[in-house]
Amino acid sequence: MLERPKRLTKKRDFMRLATKGRSAFGPYATMRVVETQKSAPGKVGFITSTKIFKLAVDRNRTKRRLREVVRSLLPAIPPGLHVLFVAKPEARDAEYTKLTDEIARMIAKIPEVLKQPARPSSRGVKHQNKLKAKK
Repeated sequence: MLERPKRLTKKRDFMRLATKGRSAFGPYATMRVVETQKSAPGKVGFITSTKIFKLAVDRNRTKRRLREVVRSLLPAIPPGLHVLFVAKPEARDAEYTKLTDEIARMIAKIPEVLKQPARPSSRGVKHQNKLKAKK
């Protein structure tokens, strides 16, 4: 389990990742990254969708597996970043070593990903439209 200060827990952090985050794609997960204050510690969040993982057992198991992999790779995540992993169905049954290698590869791509322009996810677009409608 990740310590509380290293976890993303607030809805606004997830929305910020959805609207201003930059993406990297892998076979087991999609990674979204957004920069925060340089002095702030890096935080990590995980999403396992009910559309993809119908059973709570599968969602929880996949999330636990991803958390454990990221916990071992946490020193590789630079400070001042929020990172979100959105699990794909293949992550549920993937071998642990393959999952670790792929997540490590994605984390190594963070500097390259931060150079890309920000593209909101579909949820981020919905959130932006909702905010525009309120104005």
